[in-house]
Amino acid sequence: MSYRTFVDSAGKRWEVWLVTPAAAERRRIDRRKAGGGSGDFPAFSDRRKTPERRRNPFHRTLEVASEYSSGWLCFESEGDKRRLAPVPDGWNEAGPAMLATWLGNAKRVVKCAP
Repeated sequence: MSYRTFVDSAGKRWEVWLVTPAAAERRRIDRRKAGGGSGDFPAFSDRRKTPERRRNPFHRTLEVASEYSSGWLCFESEGDKRRLAPVPDGWNEAGPAMLATWLGNAKRVVKCAP
């Protein structure tokens, strides 16, 4: 994870980091495939005949909106949080002025009530 801080033109300090959803969505992808083996992996037929059995009331599978599927920049400062997608090329080398410009284009994150 890349992480930066910068101060905007109003003197407000912001933290910005790259978020990639791959780890959060890891369980959504079914890695077990039927078919021919390749290399060191033999061919097998998936033995599961029932739907997903791993249920944990404390675990939620995260799904992200399609616009964020390739990742986003998260901007946060004193309770204000914003997201920018797609991630601009070279964001981790950009100066404070460019980060502030992207901050202005980012969407506010509104917390939902539990």
